[in-house]
Amino acid sequence: MNMAKAPVNIEDLDLEHLGDQELHAVRQRINEALHGRFTSRTQEFRELAREMGFAVTLTELGKETSRRSTRPAQEEDRRRAVTAKYRNPDNPLETWAGRGRKPKWVEDRLAQGASLDDLLINRSVAETDT
Repeated sequence: MNMAKAPVNIEDLDLEHLGDQELHAVRQRINEALHGRFTSRTQEFRELAREMGFAVTLTELGKETSRRSTRPAQEEDRRRAVTAKYRNPDNPLETWAGRGRKPKWVEDRLAQGASLDDLLINRSVAETDT
């Protein structure tokens, strides 16, 4: 394919009559031309920025990363499962480890006059400790 002279208008390019290989070649040339323009314009901008005391870093859209680097350990949830210490006598599926805010069922039991010792999962251990 001879592309020595560019068509005056893009509409003048008869894409329908080009073969697959010719279309791929046209696409390749377009990509190369766009990349060349991008590279030269970027270099000009970097030089201008450098003259003003700045450095330019480019990041592909959608590939941005946070400014703070994350270590692999930070990406995983570091919290360990805490063994439940208290159990709701009315609903054995409801448990509480004794950390953080008291669940509603614990608050309700305490309001009814129960103590936290009454809600312990393994009361025999607590009774032998006292």
